[in-house]
Amino acid sequence: MSDQLFEPTMKYTERDMLNLLLARYNTERRGTIADRYVRAEHVRSTQNLGRFCSVADFIAVDKYASKQALIGHEVKVSRSDWLTELRDPTKSERIKRYCDYWYLVVSDASIVKPDELPEGWGLMVKSGDRLRIKHHAPKLTPEPLTLDFVAGLASAAQRTAFREPLYRSSRTIQLWREKHQDVISVCQSCGQPAPCKYHQETTK
Repeated sequence: MSDQLFEPTMKYTERDMLNLLLARYNTERRGTIADRYVRAEHVRSTQNLGRFCSVADFIAVDKYASKQALIGHEVKVSRSDWLTELRDPTKSERIKRYCDYWYLVVSDASIVKPDELPEGWGLMVKSGDRLRIKHHAPKLTPEPLTLDFVAGLASAAQRTAFREPLYRSSRTIQLWREKHQDVISVCQSCGQPAPCKYHQETTK
């Protein structure tokens, strides 16, 4: 029986999953722009683009003094995409080797079978409007970072920081305010009350 028959019936995009990761690693303190994590989407393993360049879908950098770590994530929204990943383990290893933790992030638990998770990987699964850890990633022993990789990580973090607030529509903020009427939300870029006219998209 073909694996294609087990594709999830509800379709989510990589963008949907990245937005959930952005939300999971957003710990902005109320009334401030302080945040525990640096978030970076689509981080390249090298700036020399070519056959041996891999891209991590998402990396979170934990800045907390006693828990500083690079947490890498590989996003999969289909069974076929995951099987392709399994056929070439060197692809993810080009970036995983620099990370303290490495997670597979899937939109549906049926995408990955229990015995398919590679050694050293954790697993996050979409559950409602958030991601839940189904299998905790073990602590890895990362290689020293190269300047080439750091340049790519910094570039990706810069792009992500510029794009992220634009996806927070005024409607989303309004719904959040209705649920938490006693809390004032702020723009994470400048600290002004949200929705900020400079950094946050507005909808009519």
